[in-house]
Amino acid sequence: MRPAGFWRRYAAYSLDVLVPLAVSVPLLWGTGARVLAGTDAAMQQVQFRLFELMDAALAGGADAADPLGQLLAWSGDPVLREGVLALVATWLHGLAIAAAVLFALSALWFVGFEASRWQATPGKRLAGLRVTALDGGRPAPWRVVLRFVAGVPSWLMLHLGHALAGWTKERRALHDLIAGTRVVLAPDAGDPMPRWARRWLWAQGIALAAAVAIVVTSYALLLAEVLGAAA
Repeated sequence: MRPAGFWRRYAAYSLDVLVPLAVSVPLLWGTGARVLAGTDAAMQQVQFRLFELMDAALAGGADAADPLGQLLAWSGDPVLREGVLALVATWLHGLAIAAAVLFALSALWFVGFEASRWQATPGKRLAGLRVTALDGGRPAPWRVVLRFVAGVPSWLMLHLGHALAGWTKERRALHDLIAGTRVVLAPDAGDPMPRWARRWLWAQGIALAAAVAIVVTSYALLLAEVLGAAA
């Protein structure tokens, strides 16, 4: 059995994950609308209370040279704290629902296909990959379920568990080690990575570089504007 390399596995996974994400959009549309509405209401409450506190501070002859002291004093304001807590609760609730929906959809996609006779998701099939037991046979359904659930610690460890697939001799990630599985090249798959996979990886790299450049440029322009106003 030929173990699959890290980047080939990532190319397949990053293609597969688009399906649960796309299906989740209409399912989470109402949740997103409620989160935005709750955010707007909480932000209005916080902003209005901040304006009230600023007006009271100015009217009371507050020391303008001690803004930190003012902020510390305002942190104990019950109305302001209520608004901030409402904002946090709104986002945590929305994120919890989104995580549950994505987890369920991803489980249906990955477990369903990897436990099938294909032993691979559509992305893995395109990349010429298969999920097998340690003996090279078809993994038991419970191993496929355990493999999916065991991926959660890797996410919590900032993908260190997934990165093991690039370091270990057998190219097994943490969830493979836990579930007793491995990802190998299919018998009819060539050793070189498919051309589409290389192009897909390059497209993601370019998109990431462009996003970083946009963020850095935006912060640079904002910093220049602040410095210009201060001068």
